[in-house]
Amino acid sequence: MKHSTPAATNNRAAAAAGLVAATAILTLNNVLGSKVLPDGSYVPVNLATGALLAWIALRSGATARDLGLGRADARRGLVVGGALAALVAAVLAIGVALPETRGLFEDERAAGVDGGELAYDALVRIPLGTAFFEELAFRGVLLALLLRVTSTARAVATSSALFGLWHILPTLSALHINDFEGGPAGEVAAVAGAVVATAIGGLIFCWLRLRTHSLLAPVVVHTATNSFAVLGAYIVQ
Repeated sequence: MKHSTPAATNNRAAAAAGLVAATAILTLNNVLGSKVLPDGSYVPVNLATGALLAWIALRSGATARDLGLGRADARRGLVVGGALAALVAAVLAIGVALPETRGLFEDERAAGVDGGELAYDALVRIPLGTAFFEELAFRGVLLALLLRVTSTARAVATSSALFGLWHILPTLSALHINDFEGGPAGEVAAVAGAVVATAIGGLIFCWLRLRTHSLLAPVVVHTATNSFAVLGAYIVQ
């Protein structure tokens, strides 16, 4: 019969404490970002939060490679991520071009946006404030700490479920901006659908992260998905 050593028990306890702290910080960031902080603070606040989360993970016993930030894995992450990003771009371009799917890109947030704002969103806000931050938080910090206290399957499932829940407030905000008329039941269904869809996306990003050992792969694909979606909405509007 195997018994845990004191060192192993201490490592698990440190990782569990780090998980609690990281989850609390992410929850606070989600609420403040959606309800309180001005839009212009989005990128700096998220980057600062990401740095804090990484510090917590490192203090809890994780290494840079555990977070997907190992230098030796960077090239593979970029190559795989770049190839999949090109595929994502092609699929979204087809979606914008076809009348049957063009309506999926309609978003009032793109109305009235000029070229400068579009460039900022696609090249700064999304890559840094959304893709890098969320990948560092969910596929970097949370996944690394979860892997220290549970199995890979449970770690991936938990990280992805939390990623889905992370999108509740942003989805509600988007529905209100677009004057959603489905009533309370329709709103609940739309939010539930967004949670499920983003949780599935989280599973895919976790697979990429673990397959390449690099956070860069999901960061690049995440950036391409969101940035080209914004560009598609701009074109449709």
